[in-house]
Amino acid sequence: MKDKILLISGCSHAAGSEIDGTLDSRYNRSKSFGNQFAEKIGYTPINAAIGGSNNHCISRTVLEWFSKNYNENEMDVKVLVSWTEPTRIDFPIPMDHVQYDEIRHPGADFYSISARNYLKVNIAWKGLNDWEKSILKSCHTFMADSPLYFEILSANNVLQLQYFFKSLSVDYLMCNSTHLFSQDEHLNFYLDLIDKKHYYNFNNNNLAFYTKFKQQGYINEKAVWYHHGEEPHRLYAEELYNFFTVR
Repeated sequence: MKDKILLISGCSHAAGSEIDGTLDSRYNRSKSFGNQFAEKIGYTPINAAIGGSNNHCISRTVLEWFSKNYNENEMDVKVLVSWTEPTRIDFPIPMDHVQYDEIRHPGADFYSISARNYLKVNIAWKGLNDWEKSILKSCHTFMADSPLYFEILSANNVLQLQYFFKSLSVDYLMCNSTHLFSQDEHLNFYLDLIDKKHYYNFNNNNLAFYTKFKQQGYINEKAVWYHHGEEPHRLYAEELYNFFTVR
């Protein structure tokens, strides 16, 4: 009998960050919407979501896991991909400049090398040392001035994984943790190619995980960095399950 595995890739929201007040823990992962969704479909979760991840890292993590671990003869794999905000990027760096260590993510079931060897550039991230801080200044300016460019990159990340999964006949589900795509003609033909049967609440930013439950008034008193508590994760897992089972 094949091992039933649900691979989960995303940012801190998919990791369940701050459910218990810490940025990462085994408890947070167990109560995250991805792990609860895995339990509902009877699969063992491999939660590879990493806080601060961008959509390039999220897609690359999936590819790396398959490259290193996938065995179609021994595994029945499904994948849950939770996309994050588009205005985040990363690029490869020499390891003597900045190091992101898996010790900061004790709850992760799989830690991607790509998360360690790439410079993360988020609008709110100021850098660890002088070298990183000097690089981030120009990146932040470009990101703020070119939001549509990053949405196009994210659309390509979605299509990359979509066609990858289809090439292997791997079942998958995608969703959004935060705002992702705008209404713009430059995006149209990318978005037209996305398979909506495998994408929960595609292109409805108000129904993205964080946004939806924030608007409904849920507050996580333990959180410092804008993450939901247990109940929104439980509710979202139910939504994902209902969508997944009636596609």
